[in-house]
Amino acid sequence: MRSAAVSAVLAVTCGVLAAPGVATATATAAVPAPRHGLKWFQEQHGLPRTGEVDARTARALAKAPDAELHRTFRTAADLGPEELANARTVIGVGKGAGIPEQGQVIALMTAMQESKFVNYLTPVDHDSLGIFQQRPSTGWGTPEQITDVPTSSKSFYGVADFGHNPGLIQIAGWEAMPPGDVCQAVQVSAYPDRYAQWEGFARDLLAQEGPTVPPIP
Repeated sequence: MRSAAVSAVLAVTCGVLAAPGVATATATAAVPAPRHGLKWFQEQHGLPRTGEVDARTARALAKAPDAELHRTFRTAADLGPEELANARTVIGVGKGAGIPEQGQVIALMTAMQESKFVNYLTPVDHDSLGIFQQRPSTGWGTPEQITDVPTSSKSFYGVADFGHNPGLIQIAGWEAMPPGDVCQAVQVSAYPDRYAQWEGFARDLLAQEGPTVPPIP
């Protein structure tokens, strides 16, 4: 039988060994989760924390550096409700046109880089409008066509019945190209390397939202 003295020593020793683990668990629990999303972004810019993109939030997003945008948008839940609906429309139009998932990812990457899925009704840069920041002056359609999300999505995919710019499916060999390069081939941006940074976000977005989005003809 174990003596009372030995039992006491073991009890104290076990208590000492257990203490750091308890303290660590308590300290870990006390660390606040990292903050992100539109409400966090709005708070950083002194804007009302609505979680929705109004005109002031849209202007701030258009000027924000990439590092802050990556902190803001980590998952589909970080998009505002209207912006998430626009992303679902991009997916639905892709489905309706028979565009493979890789092509839908490329469209989502492009819209994420260009607008964060904000449907800009007034120009941000030159005469760029809509979620893809397409320009009437370069043949992407009328302002009304460009700011209609299903129509502008068809233009990006290359399945619209107007315009002369090559869309996704007019890019020869696009299926085998790096996704960011395909975005650039369609958009002809002054910042060609910035699309690739949103590939992971776009794939997660499609995986989460795609299964419940119906095709849009």
